[in-house]
Amino acid sequence: MELKKTINSRSNDTSVSQKLKQQDAINHLISALQTTIILDELVPLFSNELLKAVDHSGVIFENPELGIVFQHGSRTNHSCEYSLTIENNSLGKLTFMRRQRFTESELNTIEQFLSVLLYPLKNTLLYSQAIQFAHTDPLTGVLNRSTLRSVFQKEVSLTKRHHSDLSLIMLDLDFFKTVNDRYGHCAGDTALKDVTQCIEKTLRESDYIFRLGGEEFAILLNDTDLKGAELIAERLRTAIESLSILHDDTQFQLTASMGITQYKENDSLGVIMSRSDNALYKAKDSGRNKVVCA
Repeated sequence: MELKKTINSRSNDTSVSQKLKQQDAINHLISALQTTIILDELVPLFSNELLKAVDHSGVIFENPELGIVFQHGSRTNHSCEYSLTIENNSLGKLTFMRRQRFTESELNTIEQFLSVLLYPLKNTLLYSQAIQFAHTDPLTGVLNRSTLRSVFQKEVSLTKRHHSDLSLIMLDLDFFKTVNDRYGHCAGDTALKDVTQCIEKTLRESDYIFRLGGEEFAILLNDTDLKGAELIAERLRTAIESLSILHDDTQFQLTASMGITQYKENDSLGVIMSRSDNALYKAKDSGRNKVVCA
């Protein structure tokens, strides 16, 4: 059974204000929700506080606009779903689950708790957006240069722990300046977005793509040795070469040169990037549209 309702910033204002002094759970919730602006902490915190008043097995928060789906606890047969809004602005939806149906009294309690959640949730989502914008390239949507170091350090740590491999591809689009000069910068932007989508479709979900600036990208391949990275790079090169880019009435194609290398013990980010960059320069010098290993 699924029950759907809408909660906005005016819902239950009277009931909440009347019961705040009487309900320790809600009093504690108000204080607790001020302790974090991180979504992965806020939702479990809210669920745990609600458990003191209404039994449930799990909650799911979804915000399609921000690409957020967060589950805490387990899915079960029965659920009640609430659309959350503030001043006609959607915050997303929150679904509560358990094995038996929720009673009318329990639903009223959930709605009181949700009325307290709305503004902390709004602040949390604003913070999530700010973090997302700080870590991603606004044009292509992939990770940016400033994020590369932290991701690299995390992947190196995992590589050492699991005794696995890690490889880096440095990718540069050939003669990209010619595209901007001949067709305009809007066409260049279209090309960058199309190439990025092409790269994403070719790679695994576990791989990382970074736009370093201009037409240069870095790709981190976890659990991949040099031979595996070379195969992936060749697939990328072929896919980009076969890509037809359409902007307005103009259609054109691009190629890419790549330098690849495998992580060696105690490599810093600067060292592995330098090694991969040198391989990229060799690919450029030897005619472009090539993959060179280092």
